[in-house]
Amino acid sequence: MRAMLHPVRQFAARLRAASDSAECLLRFDTVPQEVVLSRAEAVAGALSEVMPGWGCRSLPGAPSEAVPVTRVTAEDSGRYSYQSWWSRAPLTDLGLAGATCGVVADLVQSYCDARPEMIGLHCGAVEVGGHLLAFTGPYRAGKTTLVTRLAAEPGVRLYCDDVLPVNPDGQGVALGVQPRLRLPLPEGVSDGFRAYVADHLTVQDRRYGYVRCDGQAPLGTQAPLAGLIVLRREASGPARLHRMRVADAVAHMIRQNIADPGETEAHYDRLAALGAQLFCATLVYSDLEEAVQVVRDLCAAPQLPGSGVQIGPMLPPDPVEAETVPADLAQVFCRAEEVSAREIGQDVFLWQMAGRNFFRLNPVAGAVWALLEEPCYGHDIAETLAEVFVGTPQTMIADDLSDLLGQMCARGLVRADG
Repeated sequence: MRAMLHPVRQFAARLRAASDSAECLLRFDTVPQEVVLSRAEAVAGALSEVMPGWGCRSLPGAPSEAVPVTRVTAEDSGRYSYQSWWSRAPLTDLGLAGATCGVVADLVQSYCDARPEMIGLHCGAVEVGGHLLAFTGPYRAGKTTLVTRLAAEPGVRLYCDDVLPVNPDGQGVALGVQPRLRLPLPEGVSDGFRAYVADHLTVQDRRYGYVRCDGQAPLGTQAPLAGLIVLRREASGPARLHRMRVADAVAHMIRQNIADPGETEAHYDRLAALGAQLFCATLVYSDLEEAVQVVRDLCAAPQLPGSGVQIGPMLPPDPVEAETVPADLAQVFCRAEEVSAREIGQDVFLWQMAGRNFFRLNPVAGAVWALLEEPCYGHDIAETLAEVFVGTPQTMIADDLSDLLGQMCARGLVRADG
């Protein structure tokens, strides 16, 4: 592992030697996005390591006014703050891998924005047996862990663990970004996978670690998307596949698209046509190694699914999340750490760094998030909303707001302080 960190340190050393100022500017061959680093040369080295092929270059001069700019600053504590182009407030107290993750997310978003013909599917994706599969699912479904484990298998190529750009012709495009795991690894993973991760860690801090995969597909590699697998992790039971209606698969793709959808009806029609071409299924699992074997069996034949693969009947809708407790509006609410907002097209997304999860907000929820730019009492938010929604009973506004804040607190997006 020490040898793998040499490229990071060498890149940072070259930046320090070439720059007489506390700031350096990074430009990339692949995107118009620029990155300004303030006393944070190690982040440049980390980017060079985790996303090779993106053409990261350190150049003199000030950032351009016409392109998005991301900023990373080294704090006196040795940690980092990260200011996204798409967010008003910075994220602070980040380790090296956390700050790197923020920049990577901005660069990937910029990649999608510069190619409006693509969709950006929030998923993990691997090519197994010549079949490119996209794995998506709800929060904490384990997609990054699964695709990283699959990438350790011989003959498997990793396309992404976070976002897969898909061309209008259905070709998925590899971004060449190393997967990032939360550390420490969860209990229950095999000793072999734990050893693999330890031997392949590159950029890491106390919370996250990027993993070099021998089967990483280089940036720009393309293959036709063959299947969409929605993950459902359970506490126990064997790994198994279940059929999924195309309409349900399309609904997942609509929810998981981070790119600007453009004209809504045309976007929906395009995703419906794409979904009709895919093998769509739900993968239910509790054991990671069993899930890997199910995927390998699925892809063992020239056409999906492989012969002899058992596909169970369609499942009922995803289990409803445990009912959240309505929030007490007498409390003070504030935004949780490591959560930032992004406006993508007409929608507002909350991006949660801990799991790189996106939460799409409707206009009312987006307005509440905007009001939480500074900590404030729930009752004050309700009064502000009442001024906007004239004619709506204040008791209804208060009840709806209480439910919304309860849900946001349960998801770790908002924090309530007594």
